[in-house]
Amino acid sequence: MKTVTRLALMCALALGGCTADYARQGNAPVLLLITAIEPTTMSSEVLQGGTICPDFARVTLANLSKNPNFILSGAPETVIVNRYEVSYFRSDGRSTQGVDVPYTISGTTNASVKMDVDAAVGVLVSIEVVRRQAKMEPPLVQLREGGGQAKVLTMQARITMYGQTIAGENVQASGTMQIDFADYVDQGATACPTS
Repeated sequence: MKTVTRLALMCALALGGCTADYARQGNAPVLLLITAIEPTTMSSEVLQGGTICPDFARVTLANLSKNPNFILSGAPETVIVNRYEVSYFRSDGRSTQGVDVPYTISGTTNASVKMDVDAAVGVLVSIEVVRRQAKMEPPLVQLREGGGQAKVLTMQARITMYGQTIAGENVQASGTMQIDFADYVDQGATACPTS
């Protein structure tokens, strides 16, 4: 009898270790995913014809069931994405905000991401990934012509989208994109591009 009990306990422990990490994220039965960020590499102009402009990215979101054998459907699994955060990091490990990288920013959005079996089909959300203020502070202000020694500063932007299912369960998704900051040659445009 003791052997059967030990064997049952070992099997239970082994099966518990087989749970995928994504299945343990949050308390929702769904996963919010970032399936694409466009552009994947952004050339960010620190000063465009004397104007400081923000930069925008397009994030594609999908909503999938954590259990691939059980397809959920209906309103309770719909995710309402209501905010985002962008933080920056560099491959050389330097990451002091306001010195090596811009300060982390957050913003609001309002997108409804319904349950969808096909992750290739998603909801497109436009977000501001670099604010004007960041281009007026170190390290980006130092890239302006004559402002410093560096000509181009490359870093990664980690985008995290936050939301809730209609049932009130929290979900989030993260993705990264590369940004190359520089004082590029002006093409004569003085108006900032919109989202």
